[in-house]
Amino acid sequence: VPSAIDTVDDRKRVQKAVYLGQLTGVNLGYRFGWYLLGPYSPPLTKDYYDLAERLEAGDDEYRGQVLHPSVKTRLQGIKPLFDMPADTGLASEEWLELVASYHYLRSVRHVTDEQAQATLKEQKPRVAPFAAQAAERLAALKLLPGS
Repeated sequence: VPSAIDTVDDRKRVQKAVYLGQLTGVNLGYRFGWYLLGPYSPPLTKDYYDLAERLEAGDDEYRGQVLHPSVKTRLQGIKPLFDMPADTGLASEEWLELVASYHYLRSVRHVTDEQAQATLKEQKPRVAPFAAQAAERLAALKLLPGS
């Protein structure tokens, strides 16, 4: 996902991408709790603001850095989660919010599918109608309990 953090949607996209990335076993050290827009990590917020500030100040220490090939391989394994179904009409950050939120509810809070869908309907009515599609993607990658 793009690394811009200029808007709420940008920051939501980064938060959800990191949350989903960690599902591959790539431990970036971030813990997530439930917040208005789904899984949220305050330390991640601090880190991306700090990074943006350093980059704006001319820090180019990142140049030449690459991900280890095993990390790239793991992250490629969840790429289908980022491919939004065409028939949803959601923006990419909304789709990522839905996928990450559904996963969090089912796998961290350990609620049933019915309870997860009820929470989404109550708290995220715009994305809730597409919860079954998010569940299918997560289950296909064996990222849900019992899948």
